[in-house]
Amino acid sequence: MNPSTKDILDVIENLPTDKIIILPNNKNIILAAQQAKDVTVKNVHIIPSRTIPQGLAAMMHLNPDGDLEAVVARMTRAIEDVVTIEITTATRTVEIDGVSVEQGQVIALVNGKLAVSTVSVEAACLGALEKAGTADRELITLFYGEDLSLTEANRIVDVIRAAYPAQEVELQDGGQPHYQFIISVE
Repeated sequence: MNPSTKDILDVIENLPTDKIIILPNNKNIILAAQQAKDVTVKNVHIIPSRTIPQGLAAMMHLNPDGDLEAVVARMTRAIEDVVTIEITTATRTVEIDGVSVEQGQVIALVNGKLAVSTVSVEAACLGALEKAGTADRELITLFYGEDLSLTEANRIVDVIRAAYPAQEVELQDGGQPHYQFIISVE
């Protein structure tokens, strides 16, 4: 869902505080949030998070009692340290950025760009993690979607743990539609 500027402004105006931080977690919402910020008298800051993993990383740096400007700066820096991988199924045949995709194949997007096209969720995860430079990172968090069983998610996580033994690997129930996994690499 992409809320309108009015939707965002209504929420801002109804909050019982004058200090507000917005995490859009979607590139399509950033502009509407900015427009809402421009017309309110409240002190609104927008952390330009484009993905759920970026928003979660930013939230880890939220200090409700801290200096607002310093908190916003820490939260903004936090989103820059996150690589987001999305695993889904192609709805059409296409070639983008040198990656050929057939309708129905499993694809992986790395920070919003098509990176891998393959026949399995497992292969898409491993290919995307390699392209994301995961070997140089510390934490891999996988949020499995509503169309993937916990058993299958755990099996794939075990494969990833074997491929990346130096990284901490976590599995969470994301419950998201359309994406078998949303993966945060930090």
